[in-house]
Amino acid sequence: MNSHIVKFSAIVSLAVILGGCGGGNRFISNRGGRVESGELDLGNIPVRPEAKEYVINYGDALDVLFLYNNDLNQLDLKVRPDGKISLPYVGDVQAAGEPVSALDSLLTTRYSEIIVNPDITVVVRSYRPQVVYAMGEVGTAGGFDFHPGMTLTDFLALSGGPTRTGKRNAVLVIRRVAPDHIVGIQIDLGELLGGKRFDLDIPLQAFDIVYVPKSTLSSVQDFMLAVRDIIGTPTELYLRGWQVANQKILFDFYRRSGNAL
Repeated sequence: MNSHIVKFSAIVSLAVILGGCGGGNRFISNRGGRVESGELDLGNIPVRPEAKEYVINYGDALDVLFLYNNDLNQLDLKVRPDGKISLPYVGDVQAAGEPVSALDSLLTTRYSEIIVNPDITVVVRSYRPQVVYAMGEVGTAGGFDFHPGMTLTDFLALSGGPTRTGKRNAVLVIRRVAPDHIVGIQIDLGELLGGKRFDLDIPLQAFDIVYVPKSTLSSVQDFMLAVRDIIGTPTELYLRGWQVANQKILFDFYRRSGNAL
């Protein structure tokens, strides 16, 4: 089996199982390959825990400051798509996925081999924007700025909502809670917008994926296979927050499917 498919199998199985439920409000958990599903309990939807210390992410901009060696200062240093930064004399250093204090310590160790008593401070100059992604049968696919308190209906209004071909009774919120734990929350939008179940307007987290599938199961499978190379491996997903790295590939997929943006 293709290695990309193996790496992405947790997400594929998540979407396929939920996609085959025939609509309704359901929940599924895939933790390390162990899949559990059932009726949605709105009081127990898992959320991604907040980090105790900020973890550097892809696309952040850093200042690396030397107290006694100002000539080595590096300002507005972008964390590259491979997660690394480049510094004089020490070369490439892994930054993405590291707490700021850990990168401080790592750079101090590396530069201690070159200069006496390096005193280094890492400052996050700017942060990669927090977004939520709309995919599938929506008015406008892509990333939209996340703000605290954003709910499912808030987000669907931004993305234009489901199209005519969208499966409104099976809108799927995909969330990575931990590196080996993916959850899916399937919402019947008809019940929510019909005024029967306002409690289904669930709060979103930054980097959630809101996916509106077509009515057929095969389209869910096809979609997941199409995006496997965009999203990457599970570890990268967690660090990058589900970042969609190549919008052109996403556009080409929709154009081939007859649903050009």
